[in-house]
Amino acid sequence: MDGNTSDKTTLKDFLVRIESMYGKAERVWGMNRGIPAEAVLQERRGSDPPVRYLAGTPRAKMRKMEQQWLDLPWRKVRDSVSVKLAAEGGEMYVLAKSEGRQAKEMAMRRKKLARLLWKLRAMGRSCPRPSRR
Repeated sequence: MDGNTSDKTTLKDFLVRIESMYGKAERVWGMNRGIPAEAVLQERRGSDPPVRYLAGTPRAKMRKMEQQWLDLPWRKVRDSVSVKLAAEGGEMYVLAKSEGRQAKEMAMRRKKLARLLWKLRAMGRSCPRPSRR
């Protein structure tokens, strides 16, 4: 692949390539938020055999469903993982929260902040000091 290729523009070609290599089968596809374009997912829904997929929902769609999410109860699926389930238009949407993920995100932010402070101090050391006369 050439660099800077958008995932959503290559998904259809990849799916065709996989089906030609391994044949048509009932598969479950896992995709992150940036990959599936709605047009490709619509095509996959009508394919033979039917395709099942787990795809990250675009943030704009999540914002549209925000009020619906607020009204739903959290269901515990593991000690540290809870989910909310919402059905809409024949699709099942899953909102998940994880204590481990929250801790990981905080650690990533702390690490980024530490890196920025380190660079800022390095920049400060490299700046010429005004002479005191």
